[in-house]
Amino acid sequence: MPVFEYEAIDSGGRPSKGILTADSMPSALYALKQRQLYVKSIQPARADASPQGESGTGRTARWRDWFSGVSRAQVTTCTQVLATLLEAGLPLDKSLQGLIEHMPHPAAQRVFSHILERVKEGWDLSTALAEHPGVFPDTYIHMVKAGESTGTLQIVMANLASYLERQQALKKKLQAAMVYPAFILVFGVLVIGVLLIYVIPEVTRIFLDLNRELPLPTTILIAMTDFLRAWWFWMLAGAGAMTLVGMRLLRLPAVAKTVDKILLRLPVFGPILRDAALARMTRALGTCLKQGVTLLDSVDIAAAVTGNSVFTDAMAEVREKARQGAGLSEPMRAAGVFPPMLMQLTAAGEQGGKLDAMLMTLARMLETDVSNRIAAASSIVEPALILTLGAVVAFMVIAVMLPIFEMSTLIG
Repeated sequence: MPVFEYEAIDSGGRPSKGILTADSMPSALYALKQRQLYVKSIQPARADASPQGESGTGRTARWRDWFSGVSRAQVTTCTQVLATLLEAGLPLDKSLQGLIEHMPHPAAQRVFSHILERVKEGWDLSTALAEHPGVFPDTYIHMVKAGESTGTLQIVMANLASYLERQQALKKKLQAAMVYPAFILVFGVLVIGVLLIYVIPEVTRIFLDLNRELPLPTTILIAMTDFLRAWWFWMLAGAGAMTLVGMRLLRLPAVAKTVDKILLRLPVFGPILRDAALARMTRALGTCLKQGVTLLDSVDIAAAVTGNSVFTDAMAEVREKARQGAGLSEPMRAAGVFPPMLMQLTAAGEQGGKLDAMLMTLARMLETDVSNRIAAASSIVEPALILTLGAVVAFMVIAVMLPIFEMSTLIG
């Protein structure tokens, strides 16, 4: 069924725009008239919003979805609304229609309108979601597919909403912990750079005109300002070039794995990155198992969401041994990268037949540990940054004031 974008005015004179599905343009106009909307413009949805089957390859669809403007937070909200409508007893197509009509985000409207179109054509919801791989992760699609096969789609959607919400909360905690230190660092570097390039040279010019021997701190400061004024453009260009080269190198598996190993061994941030990766992995694994996804598929999904190639490679080894009937706990122990608590709880869950519950419990413990470690790291990093920047500024002040003190002594 075609999808149309429209702009209209309602009976109160307020502008309204959105997306709707209809058999034809006259049907779309009639539907809008029934809603008491006076149409200003209406046209078929843009070609870049067409599903994968109509617009090209899966890679094209993924790139299109990444730049579609549909954020993970919007997907979480839409999932919560859809779960509520399904739990209220509405059929899937009516639930999707209700979601689209009350959705404030045009990009998300467009994606779910095409999903509704596919569902009305008889497609499974999971198959329709798979046409938007840049919007819906593999975890999402596999869990929906499991819910469809077991007839518990409304329960799965509710659990998915909870899963996405927890993932968003953990991501926001990590981002919030980085915002203030990053602001201090960037602002401090900019201020110091302006002082060294524009302010300090004007002050030190007076000292150079005196033709006297200057104190060592002042000499160092003048050398720094001369170097920065002469080379600041090339330093920025070099930093940009190194960034681009580094991004290209990180695409190489060997380089990415080496960097991930180094990150995990950092003194303060390493444990945070490790626990965050393990929290994502265990929550995805536990949630998938709880919703009836097969063990091997669950391991694949969990490996994909870790965000660290060390754990991704380890889970690939675990999957291979699990495929041979070895379970999870023993292959994890053999991998040598997982903490003892993870292996102990996994073994207990396998023995008691409650692996999904044990993994969810472990995920909550790891998320709590991440929050505590973030708070502890913030209490160390922020004062350290402030002290470092303060020391640099203090050095600059001392370097400027020493010649002034010597001049006042001579005058006295």
